[in-house]
Amino acid sequence: MAASRMIDWDDYKLLLTIARRGRVSDAASDLNVTASTVFRRIAAIEDRLRMPVFYRDAGRYVPTEDGIVILRAAEKMEQETARVSRHLSHADQTLSGSVTITTTEVLSAFFVARHVGTLMQAHPRLSVSVVGTDSRLDLSRHEADVAIRPRAAASGVLFGRHLATMRWARYRAFGRDQDAPGQEVYPIGFSGDPRLAENLGPEPEDLRAPEGQTLFGSSKILQAAICAQTNSVATLPMILGEAWPGLQRVGDVLDDPVGDFWIVCHQDMRRNPRVRAVFDAMIEGARADKHLFEGA
Repeated sequence: MAASRMIDWDDYKLLLTIARRGRVSDAASDLNVTASTVFRRIAAIEDRLRMPVFYRDAGRYVPTEDGIVILRAAEKMEQETARVSRHLSHADQTLSGSVTITTTEVLSAFFVARHVGTLMQAHPRLSVSVVGTDSRLDLSRHEADVAIRPRAAASGVLFGRHLATMRWARYRAFGRDQDAPGQEVYPIGFSGDPRLAENLGPEPEDLRAPEGQTLFGSSKILQAAICAQTNSVATLPMILGEAWPGLQRVGDVLDDPVGDFWIVCHQDMRRNPRVRAVFDAMIEGARADKHLFEGA
């Protein structure tokens, strides 16, 4: 007996549409059926339930007390159906495939590495390759999908967004007394390819070794490592110097140089979901790391 009084989701949907529209003709239009079909279905539902669902008042349909209970249940079903639909839609849009990010050795290790985990948590099916090199990979030849560089996209071939402003400062090993008698302080010069040094933006004046310089490093990471282990001073981008274990800043942040970094991709890839996910994660990461790029 109870089973004969059950109604299905299509019936709930019909009753909910009638209650919201108020008139059979309007409900029929929304449901893309004829008004006579709606009349027949209402009569069949009320006959099956053995109770009226609506009062009829001058052509308008107003829910009865029992009808209100049924319609509340219909609304909950509608909300749950929409929630499941959104979940399935999101699952269909879960990113998969691969994406390659290229940037300098410093930024790959001390910026991208900090935030690539967030990208992977948001998109666990995405395969991400991070290439840390001071040599430029060609986005036009698809050597990488996304690049982080110290200048904006200069041509219409690339699309870019400003990522961060980079400041420099001087650092020395933590706890070393450089003013102690007999302690000679060694400024660390840069002995690498000056063209590669430009990948970190404008160069500080003392990046070039002065005459008589005796201590050198061929990369900024190597300079940081030497500085942490010796009684020396190195001029480093703050994203590196602030994070390297055992270093402390000497003096204030340098007024000059100030470099701007951009995240770029090929114009053809700007709407690619994987590329957009990388852009979003790195831009948000740069906001969080502003104190490391620019100093407190």
